[in-house]
Amino acid sequence: MESPVKQERRHQPRAKCNLTARIQRASYSFDGFIRNVSEDGVFLCSSQKLLPGECVRIIVEPTGCAPLEINAEVIWSRILRHDKPGGLYAMGCRFIDVCLVQTAM
Repeated sequence: MESPVKQERRHQPRAKCNLTARIQRASYSFDGFIRNVSEDGVFLCSSQKLLPGECVRIIVEPTGCAPLEINAEVIWSRILRHDKPGGLYAMGCRFIDVCLVQTAM
């Protein structure tokens, strides 16, 4: 029996990366990392679970670049691993707004 071909639902190509990120919710913030990025959003991993429909701010400081503040909406969320206390969660987030952070010279 042939296995069904998985349909690709992505609309934009992804660029793999491994960027540390600070995720801010309404009441607190925590660390995570970005595994890939597209024109429309990011694949985010963290020990904290975010829920679909939740809006967050993601702060990224890439080496050699100005920091970015990303306002995003969580589109989907699932657990990746159960082996850590609390697990490791994966979330697909859609960009709402992306801003370069201005730094004083």
